[in-house]
Amino acid sequence: MMSFYKNEYIVVDLETTGLSPNNGDEIIEIGVTEIKDDKIKLNYSRLIKPRGFISSTITNITNITNEMVSDAASIEDVLPKFREYIGERTLIAHNAKFDIKFLNHYLNKMNLDPITDYICTMEMLKKNKNYHGKNKKLATACDYYGIVNEQAHRADSDTLATAKLFFAIRNEI
Repeated sequence: MMSFYKNEYIVVDLETTGLSPNNGDEIIEIGVTEIKDDKIKLNYSRLIKPRGFISSTITNITNITNEMVSDAASIEDVLPKFREYIGERTLIAHNAKFDIKFLNHYLNKMNLDPITDYICTMEMLKKNKNYHGKNKKLATACDYYGIVNEQAHRADSDTLATAKLFFAIRNEI
């Protein structure tokens, strides 16, 4: 379906308590960078209080602690508003299959429309014959293109870096 938001994208990144929502892993942060007419218009993140605890392993990766999310809203409060905000706009994510899997798992649980329209910058790298980084990880691609990611593994910083990566790759392919 063609969106009337053809010049608008929502770059999204999630921080989670693990690798699979099917194993009970939860979303603990949603980051967004909004692109309109090839300009970054908005960048923010929202912490989400999980039902379970954030492990020390996840805290070491994300710097998100149980104390930081203790007063945050639940996924049931955040995700319906987030889905409405996205509307028909195309999402962009690095390793989109991971983020989309989590989003759609929780959207499905809430009987909300799934995300079907998205662009994956990792897949773009795979198709880019001009990219010669040692792997397709966000950090490696950012280093390759000279993109600074101030706080890797924090959703707002990762979405900003992914937005800049999207522009860099798109200009090459």
